[in-house]
Amino acid sequence: MSEKSPIVMHLSRDGHHHSGDFGDSPSLLDYINTATPFTLPAPCGGKGRCGKCRVVVVEGEFSPVTDGERRHLSPQDLARGLRLACLVRPTAGPARVELEGERAGVGNKASLIEEKFAILPPFRKTLLTLPQPGLQDQASDQSRILRQLGEDAPGMPLAVLRKLAGALRKNGFSATLCHSRDRVIAVEAGDTRDSLYGVAVDIGTTTVAAYLMNMTRGENLDVLSALNAQGAFGGDVISRIHYAMTRPEGLRLLGVKILDQIDSMITALARRNGIDPERIYGVSLAANTTMLHLALGLPPENIAAAPFISVTTEAQRVPSRELGLSIAPGALVQVLPSISGYVGADIVAAVLAGGMDQAESPCLLIDIGTNGEIVLGDRSGMVACSTAAGPAFEGAHVRNGVGGVAGAVNGVFPGKGRPAFTTIADAPPLGLCGSGIVDLLALLLRAGIVDETGRMLSRDEAASAGIPDDYLRGMTEAEGEPAFVLVPEEESAVGAPIMMTQKDVREIQLAKAAIAAGIDTLIGHAGITPGEIGTLRLAGGFGSYIRRESAAAIGLIPGELLHRVEVMGNAAGRGAIMALLSENMWKRCDEIRRAVRYIELSSSPEFQDAYIDRMFFPKENTKTDNKL
Repeated sequence: MSEKSPIVMHLSRDGHHHSGDFGDSPSLLDYINTATPFTLPAPCGGKGRCGKCRVVVVEGEFSPVTDGERRHLSPQDLARGLRLACLVRPTAGPARVELEGERAGVGNKASLIEEKFAILPPFRKTLLTLPQPGLQDQASDQSRILRQLGEDAPGMPLAVLRKLAGALRKNGFSATLCHSRDRVIAVEAGDTRDSLYGVAVDIGTTTVAAYLMNMTRGENLDVLSALNAQGAFGGDVISRIHYAMTRPEGLRLLGVKILDQIDSMITALARRNGIDPERIYGVSLAANTTMLHLALGLPPENIAAAPFISVTTEAQRVPSRELGLSIAPGALVQVLPSISGYVGADIVAAVLAGGMDQAESPCLLIDIGTNGEIVLGDRSGMVACSTAAGPAFEGAHVRNGVGGVAGAVNGVFPGKGRPAFTTIADAPPLGLCGSGIVDLLALLLRAGIVDETGRMLSRDEAASAGIPDDYLRGMTEAEGEPAFVLVPEEESAVGAPIMMTQKDVREIQLAKAAIAAGIDTLIGHAGITPGEIGTLRLAGGFGSYIRRESAAAIGLIPGELLHRVEVMGNAAGRGAIMALLSENMWKRCDEIRRAVRYIELSSSPEFQDAYIDRMFFPKENTKTDNKL
């Protein structure tokens, strides 16, 4: 009996190609994400529910179209060769598949808030002029440095020792020492005191942002952001924990994906600013607790089940070589501390960035991302919680949802005739990102197309209710339920209409109810009223772009705080920068961790009651007169 011939796969995207043996991968998605340099997002974790992992089959024989694919792909899509990578595999080769092009312009992490603070970096540079060796002075290279620095000289790791001889002899034993109080980071030939760089990284579940900093001047030289490469294994932390737990190499692969991405971003920042990567001496990492576990290779499974225990919430300083980063050989990665399994270092960084731990009156901080983290308090104490809001506000689990990329609809407004919209970078519309989702739902509530219970009217019901013709034209059906088309097929960049469905409304309803109920619960624990809250700070990419009026209209934020909203930009990134540039700020991060009391909502009866109440949309924002 002859052995089955291997199936050769040919993949292409944006002019880049990869060929290889498909092997025994269970699906095309699995093959792409584990055996090739490409990454294909799959918010549902490859379970066939989200319909996002679309590819175009060009050549070869593939498994039959499944019912799951038919739910997400129209007959026209299938006729063009579109398939869902998680539900298809080649059956005979050679096979050729095209992947969707990279969507440039991820910008929802780029903005920073400004706050003045004293620059006191953990690293400094010292110029050394050493006596050259000879037969009368045969001291080792390291001993020469120790003699000049004295008894308090910092330790020198092996990675630095390996480059020491060359660095000292390149410029006649004149060299620059980059060091912290207890550790040598690098020894460099000549006088390099003006070159002191670091990178602050915010690892969001959806988006990663890296900030290149001049650590002497505290200057932000450049920023780079991209969709998190781990999105290939699920759009939320639970999906990624499940992947890490159920695959033999799952944890390692998730770690490799994110660390390779961070290393590539740092290298790109250095290259485009004319900086040698070995002049980058420190990296700070802020992220939610699960993202940090995956980056550090720590098993995350105990975070996923009660009592939700992480391996560590403490701050860490890790040699960069242990994480495979291509920067200075002795560089350190500073991992900010977390508060709990579901309130992570990104929230500690946001509290630091806003000075909430030193505020005189109560502040409310909300970071609405894949999860909704909330902190309430001031210098006298803080309480925090995390809501299982799901990734609806970041585009996952929404029919036409996308991340904050060029072409994402980021604003929806009443227009002349049908609703008007804007897109990121004014690019042709690809789908709805979080701010566009909230705007569109708020508009449908005001129009009376969606009622306070979240029910969307059918076209016939809308006509009977007197909905204007301009809006009636947008009403249709999707999967047997009402839907509203914002962008017709002929105007869409994806060749299909961009719409909001009844199912989408329910997804958003669940997410906003969880966040609103979390706010109610913290206010109750703090023993205050909403009127006593001085400032409502919105953090994160979604919080930076959402229109506060729309957020209040759907009940996402308290209406009474509408005019106390302060948009923080990427507060986690700003806090990571502050911790990178100042030892005092680094220490404050740990003080914040200790000062915040975590409230577990899953065991809170107050939260359960509030959640039911907050499922309804605010009645004052659901119109029945259909006047927009």
